Formats: sequence, C-alpha cells, structure tokens
Amino acid sequence: MSLREDYDLPRGTSIGLRTWILMGIVPLAALVLWIVAPSSAISVVVLVIAVLVLVGGGVAWVLSSRDLRRPPGRDPQTPPSVRGS
Repeated sequence: MSLREDYDLPRGTSIGLRTWILMGIVPLAALVLWIVAPSSAISVVVLVIAVLVLVGGGVAWVLSSRDLRRPPGRDPQTPPSVRGS
C-alpha cells in the first residue's frame, strides 16, 4: 500500500491550498507589475487588466477543485439514542 492509501491523503490539491496559492500569486503579480511601471497610464491599465484576468482565472481554478465536484463521503453511525446503553 502507498502512503496515500494508508493515510487517506487526497489525490489532487485541496481547495484550501488552491485558495492560498491564489491569495499569494495575485498580490505578488500586482506588486511586480507596479514595480516595473509605476506611474504611466498604460501601466495602470495593464495592471488592472492583469489583476482581473488573474482573479478571474484564479477563482475558476480554485472552484474547479475535485473537492467541489465530488459529493462528500458518508459515515453512517447509529445515533446514541438508538444504540441503547
């Protein structure tokens, strides 16, 4: 058996990891674009378009996570009131 099967690890990246990646990349890309060309009108337009594309593409990437496409697993347990002490 592999570690993934032994510890029931996910097969893809989780939605939490995808969200944190997106939250780190978008501000970093905006900062790099601002440092490269800080004050021209064209750079501001390019910065706005780049951030909108990054956010739109990033949100689509986060929402395409396998965690959101797969129904949650069921763990049926008998309620304590029915078990009989």
